[in-house]
Amino acid sequence: MGQGDHLCLVYENSEEQWEAVIPYMAEGLARNEACLYVIDEHSLDEVRRAFIARGVDIDAHVRSGQFVFSTSREAYLSSGAFEPRAMVTFLEKTMREAVAAGRAGFRVSGEMTWVLGQGCGCGQIVEYEALLSEFFPGSRASAICQYNRKRLGADIIRDVLRTHPIAILGNQVCPNLYYETPAMVLGQGSPEQRVDWMIQQLQRFRGAERKLERAVQARDEFLSVASHELNTPLTSLKLHVQSLTRSLSRGDGVSLTRQKVTSIIERTDRQLRRLSRLVSDLLDVSRIHAHKMELELEHMDLRELVEDVVDRISGEFTQIGVRLDVAPGPQMVGHWDRSRLEQVLINLLSNSLKYGAGKPVWLEMAADGARVSLSVKDQGTGLREEDRSRIFERFERAISAREAGGLGLGLYIAREIVQAHGGVISVESRLGEGSTFTVSLPLGARA
Repeated sequence: MGQGDHLCLVYENSEEQWEAVIPYMAEGLARNEACLYVIDEHSLDEVRRAFIARGVDIDAHVRSGQFVFSTSREAYLSSGAFEPRAMVTFLEKTMREAVAAGRAGFRVSGEMTWVLGQGCGCGQIVEYEALLSEFFPGSRASAICQYNRKRLGADIIRDVLRTHPIAILGNQVCPNLYYETPAMVLGQGSPEQRVDWMIQQLQRFRGAERKLERAVQARDEFLSVASHELNTPLTSLKLHVQSLTRSLSRGDGVSLTRQKVTSIIERTDRQLRRLSRLVSDLLDVSRIHAHKMELELEHMDLRELVEDVVDRISGEFTQIGVRLDVAPGPQMVGHWDRSRLEQVLINLLSNSLKYGAGKPVWLEMAADGARVSLSVKDQGTGLREEDRSRIFERFERAISAREAGGLGLGLYIAREIVQAHGGVISVESRLGEGSTFTVSLPLGARA
């Protein structure tokens, strides 16, 4: 969740409740946000024990003033009756006070079972939630409104789902297709606007279906390509071993010359390096997906790294007669992970060699205040517009690039490495007119 989010949690037991609410509040505490928990008068000890059992020193945060427990009577019913607009004003005032006090933002959550009392009607809760959906977007606050399905009637749960753009149902976070805009809920929308909304919801649902279909297709294509890419070097290695075994089995020492042994070793080494790159990419994707990729930052000159990579890879360009022009920039000293940035640059240069149609490739460096950039430009096959938006995704490859092989992982890994450094990677390209990949990195150190 981020600032501006307004979610509802519809839960049936305390496990579902705490699995959503406690991580949400704990994240706010870690981000130096003020946290307000609106609570039933009889549940304070139970809530405290739940936080403590999940490793949150809630009492310390209460003493510091960062975390506040407030009863529904103190918050929602302070005037003796529930007034939706007054409550929204209260939340806005609390958020501003928190920010003025140096907090990064404001989070609020509460058990909404108080709506069962005499001070609130179902119509008021609908109005209140609709007003919150107007208040939160663009603000420095966020909320999870908790609704116990066993204690609240179907009419309330129905209206809750109408008034929240995102719903947490058990352990699932669901974009809410039944969400209605505040104007619609408050009776301010015209029939035409309601029709527009219904069409948008249907298109949104179909868009989600298409995205899922594409993900399944990309996965299936990846499994097919991966099988081929991994089998090719393995088959070659098997043949090399068989050839060497046959030569040794003859025992006459004639067929196994030094030249033949050297040739077998060289071919074996090439296939082993190819296999190693494939496996390394798969391991990197696994680490990234598990959020276990770590950077080893060091004080270094990016220009020296570029010169070193170019020196090592230029032989591959020369071998097939492709010119690599380098325009080195000024000295660029910062804190980066050298091996990971090497990985990014080698991937971009290898792609330009693979898809550059044998034409010259340019590598340029530039510095602009607090940022530096690396650009690799080729004049090759280029990319279609629809491919440019997805080639940085896992398992995706451009249609025009599929015959050239590869697992479709390199640019995804490069993007994740660059983003981990606080940078961005982008591409400018047109089909048949080449591509320019640009990496932009901050000069400052990053934790």
